[in-house]
Amino acid sequence: MAYMENHLDGVGSGHEPQPEPRHKLSARDLVLGTIVAGLFAAAAIAAAILSFDLNPAGPVIVVVAAIAAGSLAVRRVHDTSLKAAAIGLVVGGIVAILFWPFFDV
Repeated sequence: MAYMENHLDGVGSGHEPQPEPRHKLSARDLVLGTIVAGLFAAAAIAAAILSFDLNPAGPVIVVVAAIAAGSLAVRRVHDTSLKAAAIGLVVGGIVAILFWPFFDV
């Protein structure tokens, strides 16, 4: 029972981790982030289109992988360019879904 008492003593003691301060993005960061996101979105779309030649289920695998990897990276990465790349993967995956009707199965 002493374990629970010790565990509860630490709760609310004021030692909670503080959130990291967010730095303000400059115009240069926004432009470079947009370019990186666009490149990664185009790469995800191209990979989905090219994977259709290998296997008709290829675009599904590519899109699911791009959206999953991008959404996981957005939450865990703090670097601006890597976060932009992750956003580009998610956007590219979503846009590739819109191209599915054009794939001739």
